[in-house]
Amino acid sequence: MKLAAAFPGQGSQYSGMCRSLMEEFPIVQEVFEEASDVLNLDLQDLLLNGSLEELSLSEIAQPTVVTASYALYRVWEKQIGLVPFGAVGHSLGELSALIAAGALPFSDGVRLARERGRLMHRALQEKKGRAGIVVDIDVDTLTDIIESVRSHDYVTISGYNSPSQFIIAGHQTALLKVEDDVVEAGGEFIPFRMMPMKADAPYHSALMDYLKPEFEACLQRVSFSPTKFDVWSTVTGKPIGSADNLASILAHQLVTPVYWNQVLEALHEAGAGLFVDIGPNQITRNLIRENTRLPQSLSFDDQADREQLSQLLIHA
Repeated sequence: MKLAAAFPGQGSQYSGMCRSLMEEFPIVQEVFEEASDVLNLDLQDLLLNGSLEELSLSEIAQPTVVTASYALYRVWEKQIGLVPFGAVGHSLGELSALIAAGALPFSDGVRLARERGRLMHRALQEKKGRAGIVVDIDVDTLTDIIESVRSHDYVTISGYNSPSQFIIAGHQTALLKVEDDVVEAGGEFIPFRMMPMKADAPYHSALMDYLKPEFEACLQRVSFSPTKFDVWSTVTGKPIGSADNLASILAHQLVTPVYWNQVLEALHEAGAGLFVDIGPNQITRNLIRENTRLPQSLSFDDQADREQLSQLLIHA
């Protein structure tokens, strides 16, 4: 059985991340301590005891999610010991996937996560645009709605989460018009401002373009290496081929839609027979389960799922 690792993005964080695993696996404590030293921040205290408000700030959320995801991957290495057939990361999760695949050291990765989070927090503060989730609608119907509204105001699909769940980003006036049309078509629009762990900013759209040069400068300070296993990019829709491409892909990700569902289907077609969500919470696992064309998905942050995974591997 070919296993694909799936790493979550911002929004998967929660207070108490990895608490039980820290008691069982010393490597989790080591990862937290390394991140705290690199960032000069008590990340362990934030991970275990941080408030909802603190953990919702992008400059805090992004390094904490990357740290928790990497800690879970180190436990995966110790407990499971299998090299994934391939990996994919949702937005920020692509950075976690690349760290796990050896494309860059964890220390560099967690620094990048903090800088990325700071830039994204700026976009939130500067109110360049807004975002939200559209559910219970098919992609063709939503695309038609977006094209109609975009003829006079900016809005775009910034994330393809599942066959019936999408992220949209754009100007507030455009989002209000899209909401009306989505409801009329039988769907639902949920603004990010109504979701505590979501940052209400136009990530993965052209409205982020002004921040791209700053992130590119951060990326130029990192030396990337070839990956130990394929990491599929949600920017290009295929495996990342060369270490030379990584800085460009990660910078371009800020302004490009997250083709999550398309990449999951491509990974499945390439041979992935099981997806394992390696990160905090079960959001990624649940997103994968929304697509009935995909194989089984389990969460490594869920004890029952870890036990089920062990049984599957014993009988594989």
